[in-house]
Amino acid sequence: MDETLRLLVVDDDEVDRMALRRALKRSTLSFELQEVDSADVGANLLKSEPFDCAFLDYRMPGCDGLTLVNRLRESGVKTPLIALTGQGSEETAVNLMKAGVSDYLPKIRLSTETLTQAIHKAIRVYRAECEVALANQRLRESHKRLERQNQALEYMVKQRDDFATRLTHDLRTPLIAANRVLELCLQETFGEITEETQEALRNIATSNTNLLTMVNALLEVYRHDAGQKLLSRSRFSLRSLCKEIVEELAPLAYEKGLEIVLDIDDALEFFIEGDRLELRRLITNLAGNAIKFTDTGRVTLRLRSRATKISLEVEDTGAGIDEEDLRQIFERFRQGNHMRVGSGLGLHLAQRIAHLHNGQITVRSTLGEGSVFELTLPQTRSI
Repeated sequence: MDETLRLLVVDDDEVDRMALRRALKRSTLSFELQEVDSADVGANLLKSEPFDCAFLDYRMPGCDGLTLVNRLRESGVKTPLIALTGQGSEETAVNLMKAGVSDYLPKIRLSTETLTQAIHKAIRVYRAECEVALANQRLRESHKRLERQNQALEYMVKQRDDFATRLTHDLRTPLIAANRVLELCLQETFGEITEETQEALRNIATSNTNLLTMVNALLEVYRHDAGQKLLSRSRFSLRSLCKEIVEELAPLAYEKGLEIVLDIDDALEFFIEGDRLELRRLITNLAGNAIKFTDTGRVTLRLRSRATKISLEVEDTGAGIDEEDLRQIFERFRQGNHMRVGSGLGLHLAQRIAHLHNGQITVRSTLGEGSVFELTLPQTRSI
């Protein structure tokens, strides 16, 4: 230590103070030493002035060292303290260390070396503690800033989602009305139309229906995110539901020259407890995606029992999904690196529905070979 240290000794014994002074003068330390013979005076000095280290006599009139240390620490004094005593015990030393002294030295063993070592150690520990305290304070301040930023961000996200929900809801009504008007036009309710007009109206109706599907999906996502989605639970056969979905999607598959296959163990009904409409939405999404992203081959829905779980695999022979897209495929608005249009909401919503049923969707895929989306759900016993 090259700097000049400000030291304080609080001891009512002049001879002991002289011995400490001499020992310090024989050291290589650069210091200024202030001496007082009263615990009260010493305490007031430590509270009002900066010192690098202070020596406290354990036994002084009207106040022992332990009481003085407790008073100083309770008043917020952080200065390193070294206790000095003419006689003491291990219990005294332990109590002093617990109270907050940096070291405990018997006067009978005081020497230049022990004093220098004690001062160096006390100041080093104190400065390290100050650095840790400062780092912790900065960390707390940083944490508070992050909390404020997170709160602001959450507020902005909520405002955005509320706006999107209102906008989506407001869009849905005119889209439904437009669909109905287009149906009536195609049925020539308002008069005869030419073949060219029919074709144009069919294209408009298809686009309007696609837009309505996207709006409905977005509205469902925001309902899930806001915790407003309530499930209408019942016990039903997943086998029957899958058969309905395959029959419904078969024309879409056949139109693309694809085969759609339902692979189920004939002996099982696969009963589950859940919201049939929501699970229908989920499975239809998986199977519909498989058809959309497959140009040749087949789409297979495979239903299996695995202990207490039901496994539904939707397998296709499409182009597959690359590893980067797989990592984020269930995130909202993620479409992947393909050319097919979509909202990027379907798989996100499907995973949310699966989680609400204590289930999960996983995916495995190989580029050029196809993909397998697997839905696992808890199984209930058949009656």
